[in-house]
Amino acid sequence: MSKRSSAASLLPLLCCALPAFAEVPDAAPATAAEERVREEEIVVLGTRRTRADATLSSDLATETMSQSSRSIERDLLSAAGTYRLSDALELVSGISNQNNRGGVMDNFAIRGFLGTPDGGAEYYVDGFLANRGMGPPRDPATTERIEVLKGPASALFGDIDPAGRVNIVSKSPGFDPAVVATYSYGSFDTRRVELDANLPLTQTLAARLVVATESSDGWRDHVGLDRSVVAPSLTWRPSDTVRLTYVGEITRFDTLFDRGIPAIAGDANALPRSRYYGEPNDGPTRFRNLRHQLTALAELGNGWSLNGGVAWRTGTLKGFSSDQSRLVDDRTLWRQRRSRDFKVDDLSARIELAGTIGNHRTSIGLKGYVLDYAERWMRRNPTAGAPYAIDVYDPVYGQAPPTLLPFTNNREKRRSGTLYVQDMWDVTDRLTLSGGARFDAYRQRIRNNNTGVVGQTADHPLNFRLGAKYQATQAISLHGNWGENFVLNSGTDRLGAGFAPETGKGYEAGIAGRWPGLDLAVTWFDIRKRGILTNDPVDSNFLAPVGDLKSRGIEADAVLKLGRHWQLVANYAWTHARVDDRSFPTDEVLNVPEQAATLFALGHFLDAAGRGLSVSGGVSYVGDRAGSLETDVVLLPDYLKAEAAVEYTFSPRLTLRLEADNLFDAHYAQSSYSRVWIYPGQPRTVRLSVRVAA
Repeated sequence: MSKRSSAASLLPLLCCALPAFAEVPDAAPATAAEERVREEEIVVLGTRRTRADATLSSDLATETMSQSSRSIERDLLSAAGTYRLSDALELVSGISNQNNRGGVMDNFAIRGFLGTPDGGAEYYVDGFLANRGMGPPRDPATTERIEVLKGPASALFGDIDPAGRVNIVSKSPGFDPAVVATYSYGSFDTRRVELDANLPLTQTLAARLVVATESSDGWRDHVGLDRSVVAPSLTWRPSDTVRLTYVGEITRFDTLFDRGIPAIAGDANALPRSRYYGEPNDGPTRFRNLRHQLTALAELGNGWSLNGGVAWRTGTLKGFSSDQSRLVDDRTLWRQRRSRDFKVDDLSARIELAGTIGNHRTSIGLKGYVLDYAERWMRRNPTAGAPYAIDVYDPVYGQAPPTLLPFTNNREKRRSGTLYVQDMWDVTDRLTLSGGARFDAYRQRIRNNNTGVVGQTADHPLNFRLGAKYQATQAISLHGNWGENFVLNSGTDRLGAGFAPETGKGYEAGIAGRWPGLDLAVTWFDIRKRGILTNDPVDSNFLAPVGDLKSRGIEADAVLKLGRHWQLVANYAWTHARVDDRSFPTDEVLNVPEQAATLFALGHFLDAAGRGLSVSGGVSYVGDRAGSLETDVVLLPDYLKAEAAVEYTFSPRLTLRLEADNLFDAHYAQSSYSRVWIYPGQPRTVRLSVRVAA
């Protein structure tokens, strides 16, 4: 598909879509709708320094109807030392780590529901799906906040499912000049430099540039890391009613492809966590990603607004690997040689009209995207005569790699459009009802370039959602949500056939309390989905759909402010997720613990000039999880991990920080794909940083 035809297919949206504005401290006065968002906004973890922008952040219905949703702000992200997306998501209940695809993607499950094991869980950046097909690990330097949107709610995120979604809000320009540079050095010879420069160009135009680069020898033998990101952005505010923003992002991520370690006699932690079983001579796998985004918000008067935008993303993933394939006699590890050559071209747009009619907050939106995704794999399976093996106790590298043979060579093209409507009705001062409908029309085409076989699907499903919130007292409220979901699946199975879409239904019900200094929410959920992809029990090199995956559980989240100095963030989740499909030898779900909890504390002891000491620390508990789907299930044991940091601000211009992750050096398995692909948790890591502001 050419760029010209891709753009033409989205022309109805592009013609309507206005560009977006990221809020700044001296932003224009808020509209009535924005003032209401302030009063009932999503629970904030940390301190929100800028007002949320409707074109980049979650919509009002999500914030008010799903009271288990949370927004993790920039100051808490920094205090918690979130160098990976998984670090940040520990601060919210019900999220578990999943297979990281050899270290080249972010992957997680929400409420027991995982994304594709190969492609990972889908997440948004500024309201646009950011890793459709594939996407590199996110760099923390570009992030202003992370919104974890729970439950079957949302208009702007029209394809949210009954479990929830993650939306990452980018840093964007403000009208106060500021330049901040940070240098960090830590364990494993890790060096990191960040520059964040904000510059007002005129009274209506501002620019921002975020640059970060990191290099590390890594804590896994031979597995280093080199990554960098450059993120320029511009905001134009020609009037108090029109705001436009461009955000760009250029990402480079290079690392040796790493499948972790195998389990020995069912023990996921039997081998040294640093030991690498690939081939260093394979060289780095290289991820390149380019994103351009143009968004806007226009206030139309009388409580009505129009917002929308366009995003275009391209990316490539290329490299070789020697992946564990089979463990013989608990010592000899056969390996499979692979090469990867993936390309993605994703063009999307959205437009939403929202406003108030009496006691109704109504919105109607249109979304669409055109995806061109190519996966080209080559591989060579081991045999008894040519095992390409390595000794797990005494690895020797440098074997001549076997000649690769054609494996998967698919080209997938999608065109999809979504129309959604939503209404939130304040029936009384205490009762609010919400409902929405989503109509999708899509066409998916996958061509197997090895065989010439083409598979095509097209459909136009209609899904609904309902919600209610009741303010029982000034402090206590009850909520309930029910909804359906529909998500397209990529790829083909071991027989070369494509997959049907993922569909699901679920509900949640909860109680929330807000008192001075305390936010507390407890939510019960029950969700069932069909068509979720997981490892094929016949051949783990391929994927297979689960007949049914059912998950129910209880989540509790709390934020407590103690006086002027302390803030505590705590969460707990009990998740009972099970597969109902007799073709799988077990009903366990990969990497989903039945119990998990986190407690994090942050204390500031600063004088009137902002000088002084800040301390933070926390512990995370993750329960037992299934590490494989074979008949003899490998168990990933439970673990407790701690972190701590101390920071001293000498002046508004100079800050020093010392932090340690996995403070007590716990030995644990973080996630798994199969019994021979278990990714160990990172050992104790210490970092020293200096931050200079101009």
